[in-house]
Amino acid sequence: MNLTEEQLRIVKHGHGHARVSAVAGSGKTTTMVARIGHLLGAHVPADKILILMFNRSARDAFEEAMVKSLAHLNRPLPEVRTFHSFGLRLVNSFTKKAMLPQHRLVTDEYIQERIARKAANEAYRESQDEEGYLVGDDIEEFLTFVDQVKSTVRGAKKVFDEQDFAPRLGFFPLAFERFEDIRKKEKIRFYSDLIYEPLMAMLEKEELAAWVGNRIEHAIVDEYQDINECQQQLLKIVAGERASVMVVGDVDQCIYEWRGAKPEYITKRFATDFASPSNYQLSYTFRYGHQLSLAANHLIANNRKRDQKLCVSHASNNHTVICCLEERGGKAVQQEVGRWMSEGRKLSEAVILVRLFAQTVPVELALLEAGIAYRLEGGADVFDCQEITALMGYLHIIVGSLAENTPEVQQKYLEAMFAQPHLGVRREELQLIAQTVAEDLHRGAEILTDWCEAEVPPFIKKRFREAAETWKWLEKSDASAMAGPFLKVLVEKLKLYEFYHSFSARAATAENRVKTCEAFINFAISHHLTIAGLIEKINELQQEKNPQQDETLLITSIHRAKGLEWPLVIIPGLEEGSFPFFRERGKEDDLEDERRLFYVAITRGIEKVVCIHPMDAQLKRNITRNASKVPPGILRASRFLYEANLGLSIGLGDSILARENGKGLCADEVLIAEKYLSALGLEARLIQEKTEVISEPERPEGKKTQSQQVLGIAELTEGLMVFHPTFGPGTVTAIKDRKQGRLTVLFENHGEMVLLASYARLEPLAV
Repeated sequence: MNLTEEQLRIVKHGHGHARVSAVAGSGKTTTMVARIGHLLGAHVPADKILILMFNRSARDAFEEAMVKSLAHLNRPLPEVRTFHSFGLRLVNSFTKKAMLPQHRLVTDEYIQERIARKAANEAYRESQDEEGYLVGDDIEEFLTFVDQVKSTVRGAKKVFDEQDFAPRLGFFPLAFERFEDIRKKEKIRFYSDLIYEPLMAMLEKEELAAWVGNRIEHAIVDEYQDINECQQQLLKIVAGERASVMVVGDVDQCIYEWRGAKPEYITKRFATDFASPSNYQLSYTFRYGHQLSLAANHLIANNRKRDQKLCVSHASNNHTVICCLEERGGKAVQQEVGRWMSEGRKLSEAVILVRLFAQTVPVELALLEAGIAYRLEGGADVFDCQEITALMGYLHIIVGSLAENTPEVQQKYLEAMFAQPHLGVRREELQLIAQTVAEDLHRGAEILTDWCEAEVPPFIKKRFREAAETWKWLEKSDASAMAGPFLKVLVEKLKLYEFYHSFSARAATAENRVKTCEAFINFAISHHLTIAGLIEKINELQQEKNPQQDETLLITSIHRAKGLEWPLVIIPGLEEGSFPFFRERGKEDDLEDERRLFYVAITRGIEKVVCIHPMDAQLKRNITRNASKVPPGILRASRFLYEANLGLSIGLGDSILARENGKGLCADEVLIAEKYLSALGLEARLIQEKTEVISEPERPEGKKTQSQQVLGIAELTEGLMVFHPTFGPGTVTAIKDRKQGRLTVLFENHGEMVLLASYARLEPLAV
């Protein structure tokens, strides 16, 4: 086992606590296995070493590596546990001691959902002035909330106040109490209770904590940046005063904050709970080359909540290319994958990583058109996502083709339509309405009108009345009309985006739904399809999809990709406002979360990372000039592409390979690059020079703004000529969402951009 000097220092760490800060692909498993071998060689009994992981797949992979590497010792090896399996052992022990009730462990998600639905609906009706029922997404969000509460010791109310929940979900803390009452009454416990219950018991009874603590001599925790409050407190109790605790993690990959993880645990909290730790670093990555290391370093240096480590490519690594491509309606991904395959490479060697699953819509449609087999993990594919299913259902009514589908497909379309916007009834009742309409489609509007006469609250009657009017309007619409413009009118008529923003539990969920619709509409526009033509096209593409092929291209979320790697990584949708996604403008913590997510995305690559973004002339200029500063004003491409200083990262990476150490390279910021060269033992030959600051655009002759008035969304209309302080003159081409203040402006020198009126500071331009 060949180890670096950094790894050897960690392996031979003496007594006391230790914190290891590791970069992506730095050989953590190799180092920890060697550390265990060192402890066993020092005659530490295997049962006095506790190894903790965060999930079963990581546990299995680590155990396999440990057994393979240390088999030659011919002695018992330590047990590798997940936090939850360790918690289960405590639950069983406490139950035998009558310190916890004898409940059965339930892993059936249906039972948990049933209890959640009952508890949430009871709390919802208790807190509302009018009758109503929660939709499925609300129940999913409530289950997430339950897990969040059980990752802390702060209580449901505090957890709710700290999270990005919609105000209408203010009943969640009460629903949590109801959930726990029902769970305890039915004498069951769920996965999230395995740590929460024994920890709360130990915090309440000191004798229990004393019984658990001080039994081991060493604890090793992997992926420590993912730890939450309950796990941290459990670790502290188990270690007691006796055990030396070594944690290994990367604060720059802390992307599970919605599960309770926080950067502070590894940067500050560990040293508070485990006094005077030795600090080590694993700074060499064995995954990718200099270009990508430099880009990752430039990017993540913009975060404050981190340790000041540098990621350095090991000399044994292959060359890695990072590049940018302009988006062309999903075609950029299609072309890049096509190039990969033409070089004789496999689809399974590549991955497409997205921030929001809405970003997969244009990608999926382009791949289907090109006949490229893919599979989507973690989200609904383009033919199953509810937003597109609903829009397709509405279009089928216009064409009169809904009856041509199977009963199951008709039911699917109608349920999606009646849920977007939602009729406000129970799921079972909505399914019955859809079934009734499907049996007599010609009377759809009449059936919906009849439901208005039922004994239901006024707001539900209004929704049914509006649904019936929409049905009649659709039946009178022209199937030969262009699908794109019609869908825009339909979305506006249904107030669909307002519905998503009002009824989604989180801003990110609403944004995902809006962007899914926008991507579908843009597909219709770019293909110049009529309503009937769009239905025909989608049906044709649906026939092309064949997920059963052995060789497929994976599309998944960045969150799901953590800990994995691929030769080719493609990241679409790098548009400011989508990635980074802003829950609240100006909130620095949100921006740091998003930056860590992009850091994780690019560091999955081995040979090539392709970043796909909208057309942005300023980004091109920055890359050409090796400029790192994010320009003022509204951006088109993601700010992260600016922050990664791609021009310098690519140029210096190539220069290092050519043994020129950056000779002749000029850049506005060279500090990180010089540190990188120093870490490699190379002399820096870079030249630092200031880049030209972009001046404010001049107002064209003959066009004056009207008294420097800044326009609000209510004052903006399609066709209005406006002036932007950064991009100059342009014309409003569409009001996309008045509630959000989202609009599209076609600028004379910068092309079309999506803006938020509250930030754009647009002025009227008089001709």
